[in-house]
Amino acid sequence: RSHNSSNISGNQQTYSADSDSSAGAWWASRSRDVLSLFTVLLLLGAGLGIWVYGTLPTSDHDEHPHEYALSTARIHEHLERLEDIAGQHNGSRSVATGHAASADYVVAQLRAHGNCDVHVQRFKSPVWTANGEPRLSVRAPVRVDFIHEADFGVMRYGGNGANIADAPVAVVGAACAAADVGDVSGKVAVARASSHCTAFEAAFLLEQLGARAVVFVRAARYAAPSRARVRIVDWKEGDPLMTVPVLSVTHSAGQLLEGADGVRVSIATDTRIDVVETRNVVCVGRTGDAAHTVLVGAHLDSVAAGAGINDNGSGAATALEIHLTLARIRFRPNSRLVFAWWGAEEDGLLGSRHFAR
Repeated sequence: RSHNSSNISGNQQTYSADSDSSAGAWWASRSRDVLSLFTVLLLLGAGLGIWVYGTLPTSDHDEHPHEYALSTARIHEHLERLEDIAGQHNGSRSVATGHAASADYVVAQLRAHGNCDVHVQRFKSPVWTANGEPRLSVRAPVRVDFIHEADFGVMRYGGNGANIADAPVAVVGAACAAADVGDVSGKVAVARASSHCTAFEAAFLLEQLGARAVVFVRAARYAAPSRARVRIVDWKEGDPLMTVPVLSVTHSAGQLLEGADGVRVSIATDTRIDVVETRNVVCVGRTGDAAHTVLVGAHLDSVAAGAGINDNGSGAATALEIHLTLARIRFRPNSRLVFAWWGAEEDGLLGSRHFAR
């Protein structure tokens, strides 16, 4: 009985092996057909799903027509016009170049096709320009010429151009209070940033005390000199600006300025600060509750180095077309809608700060 059971088991095993072989042969001959059928079914299912999704209503066109009215083609038309304006103004729409023409374009569109009271807010903005390559060298006693942008740089709004030769150095530390500063008259003041005052407050104090230039030494954790603005953050007309050069140097360059006896410094900068008139364009809706106002803003100016079509012509053109679309479909909001196009954003958010004041 044991012997027969073994034979039966063996026969079963042989039969099973033969079955696997037959199945493998069948799969080998039919696998391509099966996979092709599976692919066709998958594509049909995906297509059916897309068709079904496309037929589902996303919203009621009659109740929400504004969802369908905004035209990206018209937004692109505004962008093309802003690019044309930049092309007529040395490739830029900054407050000193093409921003005024950009504002005129927005005003013309609003008055011709909008539904709001248009206001033009005029205000002053300081514009800092760096022209030639600056130079910084020390004699201690061997002359060392520092490399611009690697060892030092002129901080933005860091005064007007100057040529200073072999000036003595005064190391002053934080320079947040006059009582903490020694004699800096006629000297180049070498200072450190402090949490107790801003760079502008320290630099302006040193200028008032007679320093011919100010050099800020960066902390060791910074590999490059600072490009920060040396200016009152929310500057407005009448606020002071730096007139003497303000530079930033790396920690290693600063050690040479601070550590050697009898250091003499030479500085040459070609920069200028001009205070120019610029403007905001504000479009105040004629309907809606003024006690619940919604403000939509975008800055209209660009940097001096480009047309600013992405930053932020895209936002300015979109805000403009949103308002024109709402006017075209005679949309009546519950809240008062105000649209604004800021000037001098690239100079430190000055347009929106002026509006807020």
